[in-house]
Amino acid sequence: MSLEEVLLHLAEISSKQNSISEQLTARQDRLEQQLHQVARHHPTPEVSAFHHLTKLSDLDDIDAYLHTFEVIAEREGWPKENWARMLAPFLTGEAQRAYFSLETLKNEDYKALKKEILARMGLSTISAAQQFSQWAYDEKQPVRTQAAQLSRLGRLWLLGGDPSAVQVAEKVIIEKMMRAFPRRLRTLTSMRNPESLATLVEAIELAEAHIARDNGERAALPPRRVSAPWRPVEGTARPGGRPAVPSPMDEPMPTEPTTHSTPAWTAGCAVHRNIPPEAPTHKVQLEGKTQTATLDTGSAITLVHPKTLKYRQESKSLIPITCVHGDTRHVPARRVTIAAKPGSWRIEVGVVPDLPVPLLLGRDWPGFDELLTHRHALSARSKKKNKSRAHRDRKPALMTTESDRGGESSISANLYFDLFQQITAGGNFGRAQREDETLKHCWPQVRIIDGNERLPSPHPLPHFIVENGLLYCVAERRGEKKTLLVVPRTKRETVLELAHTHPMAGHLGAANTVKRIRDRFHWPGLDGEVKRYCQACDICQRTSPQRPPPSPLIPLPIIDVPFTRIGMDLVGPLPKSARGHEHILVILDYATRYPEAIPLRKATSSAIAKELFLLCSRVGIPTEILTDQGTPFMSRLMADLCHLLKVKQLKTSVYHPQTDGLVERFNKTLKQMLRRVVAEDGRDWDLMIPYVLFGIREVPQASTGFTPFELLFGRQPRGLLDVARQAWEQEPAPQRSVIEHVRDMRERIEKVMPIVKQHLTEAQRAQQRLYNRPAQPREFHPGDKVMILISTTTSKFLASWKGPYTVVERVGPVNYRVRQPGRRREEQLYHINLMKKWVAAPGHLVAFTEETLPVVHIGEQLSPNQKAELQALVGQFKDVFSEKPGRTTIIQHNIITPPGTIVRQRPYRVPEARRLAIDEEIQKMRRLGVIEPSRSPWSSPIVMVPKPDGTLRFCNDFRKLNEISKFNGYPMPRVDELLDRLGGARFISTIDLTKSYWQLPLSDDAKEKTAFSTPGGHWQYRVLPFGLHGAPATFQRMMDILLRPHQPYAAAYLDDLIVHSESWEEHLSRLRRVLLDLRRAGLTANPKKCHLGLAEARYLGFHIGRGLIQPQQNKVKALQETPQPTTKTQVRAFLGLAGYYRCFIPNFSSIASPLTDLTRKGQPERIRWTKEADDAFRALKTALTSSPVLHAPDFGCPFILQTDASDSGLGAVLSQVHGDEEHPIMYVSRKLTPAETRYATVEKEALAIKWAILELRYYLLGRKFTLVTDHAPLQWMATAKNNNARVTRWFLSLQDFNLDVQHRAGASHGNADGLSRLWSGWAGLSKHSTPPLNTLLFLRRIPRTRTTLRGGECSESASTTSPWAQIHTSWITHQPRIAHSWTSSARERYKPAPHRRKLSFISHDSLC
Repeated sequence: MSLEEVLLHLAEISSKQNSISEQLTARQDRLEQQLHQVARHHPTPEVSAFHHLTKLSDLDDIDAYLHTFEVIAEREGWPKENWARMLAPFLTGEAQRAYFSLETLKNEDYKALKKEILARMGLSTISAAQQFSQWAYDEKQPVRTQAAQLSRLGRLWLLGGDPSAVQVAEKVIIEKMMRAFPRRLRTLTSMRNPESLATLVEAIELAEAHIARDNGERAALPPRRVSAPWRPVEGTARPGGRPAVPSPMDEPMPTEPTTHSTPAWTAGCAVHRNIPPEAPTHKVQLEGKTQTATLDTGSAITLVHPKTLKYRQESKSLIPITCVHGDTRHVPARRVTIAAKPGSWRIEVGVVPDLPVPLLLGRDWPGFDELLTHRHALSARSKKKNKSRAHRDRKPALMTTESDRGGESSISANLYFDLFQQITAGGNFGRAQREDETLKHCWPQVRIIDGNERLPSPHPLPHFIVENGLLYCVAERRGEKKTLLVVPRTKRETVLELAHTHPMAGHLGAANTVKRIRDRFHWPGLDGEVKRYCQACDICQRTSPQRPPPSPLIPLPIIDVPFTRIGMDLVGPLPKSARGHEHILVILDYATRYPEAIPLRKATSSAIAKELFLLCSRVGIPTEILTDQGTPFMSRLMADLCHLLKVKQLKTSVYHPQTDGLVERFNKTLKQMLRRVVAEDGRDWDLMIPYVLFGIREVPQASTGFTPFELLFGRQPRGLLDVARQAWEQEPAPQRSVIEHVRDMRERIEKVMPIVKQHLTEAQRAQQRLYNRPAQPREFHPGDKVMILISTTTSKFLASWKGPYTVVERVGPVNYRVRQPGRRREEQLYHINLMKKWVAAPGHLVAFTEETLPVVHIGEQLSPNQKAELQALVGQFKDVFSEKPGRTTIIQHNIITPPGTIVRQRPYRVPEARRLAIDEEIQKMRRLGVIEPSRSPWSSPIVMVPKPDGTLRFCNDFRKLNEISKFNGYPMPRVDELLDRLGGARFISTIDLTKSYWQLPLSDDAKEKTAFSTPGGHWQYRVLPFGLHGAPATFQRMMDILLRPHQPYAAAYLDDLIVHSESWEEHLSRLRRVLLDLRRAGLTANPKKCHLGLAEARYLGFHIGRGLIQPQQNKVKALQETPQPTTKTQVRAFLGLAGYYRCFIPNFSSIASPLTDLTRKGQPERIRWTKEADDAFRALKTALTSSPVLHAPDFGCPFILQTDASDSGLGAVLSQVHGDEEHPIMYVSRKLTPAETRYATVEKEALAIKWAILELRYYLLGRKFTLVTDHAPLQWMATAKNNNARVTRWFLSLQDFNLDVQHRAGASHGNADGLSRLWSGWAGLSKHSTPPLNTLLFLRRIPRTRTTLRGGECSESASTTSPWAQIHTSWITHQPRIAHSWTSSARERYKPAPHRRKLSFISHDSLC
């Protein structure tokens, strides 16, 4: 190649290089522009944080992790106000929980977040100080690492909170001085938690003054002789010194090892129902207010009831209080000043709402010891003055606390301190023996007194002796003669505690405890009392390994149709297969036992639903699915799927897989078979499932006798054995058509299924016989206390007895719903085999607070046992009997208004004096959840209506809203029908709901329409308010839905419920069922307005019971006290009130006719009061004041209807015969219209019959009854042909009624005749214008005759003078009673009617 060619080649190469360089430069420019755009549009520094940080793991040092975050944040220039928010996504575990536990404002503060995280991880200032003090050099660790760790602890202790240099120095000085103090001084000083030198000096001075006073009091005591130095043991009495008081726990130093001393409470301990009277108390000043403090030597913290504090604002700080057996809860903490004789100190106390005392003073108050010593000194002097009084039993301290002194607990020192003090405190044991009622029979049997034989020997064993004034029993124990001390009742609890409960006794069983006591003591009934005591022991009941005998087996129903009911369960997690499967979904058909096993990667609801739907596509949709209560089966997705496919979900009770035992047994078989066929690494188990399933489906099932494949498909499957047989036989399989195959399959299934059912029945019986050998029938009732066998949180296989819990209801023969407060689900379903009865110790409670039953009125006529049963029922439903309104879920009230219409009214101006009452009512409704703040454009005004007691009632004016809202036409129940249903009930219970409307929620659309304004804001109702016209209909609809299952024995008129029964057992059962449904509905009843187990009750204005119905006396009194009306409105009001009881007043319409005439159209509003109106006004009052009585109808007996007509009205009496007497059921009457007054007599009598039958058709239609009339032609007209078209038309309208017509002469027909004739004919019968209505209602049967005075009607008499004037002379003076007057003249003036029935009316004359 020539030189020119080389140069040319080089030039080309150079040109290409330049071109490439230009391309690279342009590409670099484009990349830089893209990077610049990306950097310019970078959202926030949070995105770059993910490039520098990783999530916090368990292996990371939290302090180093936070320090690394701070360094990166400083380097990247992130704003400090965003540090907490940027750190949050990288937190895990306890650090993440610390972030979310902070308030919204604090979790944005990085310093507060860091402090909380370090405290949660055990790196608080106190823990750092303790670790700093405990640090020791480790030769195995690098020096650099140890130095860095010690430096970090020192900074965290001394520099926490950014203190100044002076504060750092003070921390070191305080630490040094506290370590140098004596133990007593250090304990008292550390109680005040000094944080500076000034507070430390003040605490030291107070502690020294306290110690000086203490030493002075000891020096003043008389000297005592001791043979050796004596050190008091904590928790024992000091001889000759002040009363033994457990010393307060040694408060830890900041740099001392961590202690676990926490305040405690006795939420599960045996505490007496009432505070023992000997509990030490003292008057103290709490925030300047005098309170009675209960001193508790076992409490390390002071507790107060919130009512004793001046201000009850919410406290942000919480303090843990722990029960002696480990239960912990957090209560608000407050700093208060408590002053008493020793001094005044400001301490932190716990606020406990259920504290049974106003103030419980603990050992954290510095003057506690001196106050307790002063109290014991007073008590000692008081005991000297009252030596004759028996020593009372000491009870365990209300509060106990743990101490970490030496790694041991002070519970053992404090828990039995009072017990040992009771033993050593003395008391006259002999006097207690002599005063014990249970030992009175022992003293006459004494044979030896102080060595002197009272009865001749030989003395049989056992026998009683007396030595030194004490009673002993001489008996033989294990072949030896022993002298046993006889224990009085007041000392037996001490013996039982020492022999069983004390740690040295070991909680042995009843038999061993009896043996231990019988070697030393004796008392009548010792064995039984020890047995009951051991049964009621709380610790023994919780830790007993013995389970109650199982309940008898309840077999599941036999399923005939394949895949009608299937069972499902999950197996796993298993070792992950090569395809990522970890679980197996098992599905088993209950009819054919046909199994399906499907491998799953994740046990989620979506995966289960997918496989279930695939199964349904092959075998059809099942009717029922039985599963346990696992989360995948109880999810919302599974519920929606079952609802969509109309599949009923059946679930087993918790911790009881035996309910789905068929699936559980198959799970075991499946796992065993897979274990035998999988490879060594076990990663191919999912591939082996189809092979295993074929083997299971091909084998005849033990309970059915046939293979699952055969029962499902109607033929035997062709398996490996069939292949081998056909190969060896070398015969071709027979050919069959499809039709022949289907016919053979059907015939085989029809033949096989009865055999399968028989085999299943026999298998169930065999299983039942085997299972029921150790079984015993058991049952619980609602309200019973039970223990539940529940698995622990650490292991599902380690179960322990928890409780006691309360049985809510019985669900099926062996399942019960149990209320368990404090758990995630407050009510849970348990099988009876997981339950055992809780035996409560006598005279003790299982709760810290004193539980009081709601005050419910109970029938006085009940026996003591019946009252006790009713009280127990009230205790079981104390959540239902509550003065706080509940909230139902049955129904919601909706207000339907025209679209686009809004009611917005200006609020009425409220007087300044009533604004406080409005604010109080608003706050009350807000606390109850009745109202909430509103932004609604709707607004209705409020009004304050005065109550009779002078207080104000808060009301809303919803008139405008009612005008535009759609009316709800749901019918209200008829009062007369409700009263008739009571019949002859012997037991009646009435239940009044608490603020009824407020228990019914509003729909979301209706809430804004109830808005109203007050001077304090704009509000809207969350529940149904009073004043809406649709409220009664909605509430009645809810009550009808609620009581639909109880219609035969319960009814409701709005919020007034009534339950009635014939027998006590039936009434108790019915009442329990109604209360249970009230609880399920979320409703509550006002206990003060409920009356249970009454023989007679007030209901809807009537007095009912014992088969009688009377007007309510307070209503009658209000009617009697009504002043004379002056306007038409007042007349209408009076007639409305009187008309409510018109069924008690014969001829009500005729009597009230002058008053109703005053209300006619055209009459002036200002009425003209006439003599007729005044007579009618007084007559109606008199009619109800004579105590009228009606009998409740008995629909099993025939009715008698008596009718009559007069010139002015119609009247009828409905009655029944019981025994030999006729009892009135109801009186009805009405006035004749002007046209009807012109009817002929026959037509009026026929009209009376027609009107009365139709008026009383509720009682008469469908039943045969007797119609009694005093008009003879009517009896003929009822059967003969009649030419009167009107009368004929009336009788044709009564063809649906089955009646017998009887004629009764007018003299014998006074009861109905008087209803129609009394008012019009009274003027001619007596010289008085006002008839004696009391004699119309209640008359006596006359002896020796069957004649009865009926309604003032009498037979014909020749006398022209009034019989009432001759017999009774005058109605306005005191004269002989009507029965005496009748006896003297009845035979002369009244004709007896032998066929007449006797009416059991009783005369009630207000004058006589």
